[in-house]
Amino acid sequence: MKIGRVLKTVYAVAVLAAFVLSPAVFSRAWAADDTRDFVREVKLFETVANYVRLNYVKEVDATDLLHAAIRGLISQLDVYTAFLEADDFRLLLNDTEGSFGGLGIEIAVTPEDQTLTVMNVLEGMPAERVGLQPRDKIVEIEGKSTEGITTRDALVKLRGDPGTAVSLAVVRKDYPEKLSFTITREVIHMDTVPYHFMAGKDVGYIRVTMFARDQSRSTTRDFEKALAELQAQGAKKLIIDLRGNPGGALDEAVAMSSLFLKKGSLVVYTKGRSHRWEDRRYFAEQDPKWKKIPLVVLVDDTSASASEIFTGAMKDQKRAIIMGKKTYGKASVQTLIPLSSAADQEPGPGLKITVAYYYTPAGNLIDGKGIEPDVPLEPEKVALISAKLYVDGLFRMYAEKYHDEHGETAPDDFAADPRAFADFKEWVNGRDFAFYPKEYADTLPDGGREFYLAAMDKEQKTIMSILTREVIREVKGDAAAYKFWREYDPWVSAAVDKLS
Repeated sequence: MKIGRVLKTVYAVAVLAAFVLSPAVFSRAWAADDTRDFVREVKLFETVANYVRLNYVKEVDATDLLHAAIRGLISQLDVYTAFLEADDFRLLLNDTEGSFGGLGIEIAVTPEDQTLTVMNVLEGMPAERVGLQPRDKIVEIEGKSTEGITTRDALVKLRGDPGTAVSLAVVRKDYPEKLSFTITREVIHMDTVPYHFMAGKDVGYIRVTMFARDQSRSTTRDFEKALAELQAQGAKKLIIDLRGNPGGALDEAVAMSSLFLKKGSLVVYTKGRSHRWEDRRYFAEQDPKWKKIPLVVLVDDTSASASEIFTGAMKDQKRAIIMGKKTYGKASVQTLIPLSSAADQEPGPGLKITVAYYYTPAGNLIDGKGIEPDVPLEPEKVALISAKLYVDGLFRMYAEKYHDEHGETAPDDFAADPRAFADFKEWVNGRDFAFYPKEYADTLPDGGREFYLAAMDKEQKTIMSILTREVIREVKGDAAAYKFWREYDPWVSAAVDKLS
């Protein structure tokens, strides 16, 4: 790439926050003295860049050098602002449309400890099926340390052709050893309203995994369809499950809020420095279809962004009971800016930039704070034996074996089979299941089998629930598996009780 073109990109990024909307914004955002200082410093940068290009002892690639400088500029901002090379920018555009290739996780280098962290794991996707969890710290990719890695570089390493595999090592809180996973990449297509069912006599349940809108679908439209089907089955009350929902399109969160709020009710407002975002208010724009249906919204500490917009509107407008854990606390708005010009023959890089903060109807800025639930709930703690069986893939492997042996009748037969747990225990006992570290297991009778089999007996109920879910998943798919799982979910039961 020619140095002049790259410097133009540098200029574009440097002044983007001021110029992207209109020249009037620039005059509002910068005083004359500030403008002169800014232009002088950009000229200084150009001088240094040209001097390095012409005089440094080794020839340097202009694109690499200047894009690194741009990333240095961006690194001074928040973790959500990023300069993306052409391929990464194209992948991000695909992400916002709900269809992309990869593992089915969202990652970020967390500012508090500068480690590569799993922020969200999508239900039914490759990473979730092998046992990856939110808050896992990815310490190795393909055997190489992730220390010092950027989110962008991690995305490049994790994404690849469908059918190829990537190995990860993660550290998990309260887990005694580093965990290893091998995950096969898939083309990820997110069904944002993947399942719904009757959770009680007159209580419906709808799972919403993300707020998305593209040419073929919208979360709000899919949600309306699900709710209509539940009402036809007798639902008069509703549970909306936003746990693990990382957000998505602000407009979709507003549209879904409008289904339940009186026309003209404030849903959310934004404040930013540019004219477009400085005080933008979003209201319910239609008469609500379900103005009076009693609501519970389930959230946890991975519910973020657009899901917090919906939750905040429901809470502040006293339209729903919020149950669960305090939400993540991401109240910033990002926009995507292509940096290639019409003259470029190929798509160029882009900028994802934070342009505003949003506030709930009551005026609360929840960034970094989250939304406190009306009714706090604590997640069930999974015993170490259950977690280890899951992480080692034994539930999944047994489900595959059971399906091969029993065919399409497997779920019904399995749920009714009184010997299912004993058979699973016997199968685990016949495998090389390393529950304890080898150096410790060598000091125990029979390598510690007696102890972990006793631990399995103690956790029979939980183990059988997970195992049944995996058998159903193997035969009937992810939606059926999670429908079963949520029916036995204590948070869903608590929500049903609250609505009774």
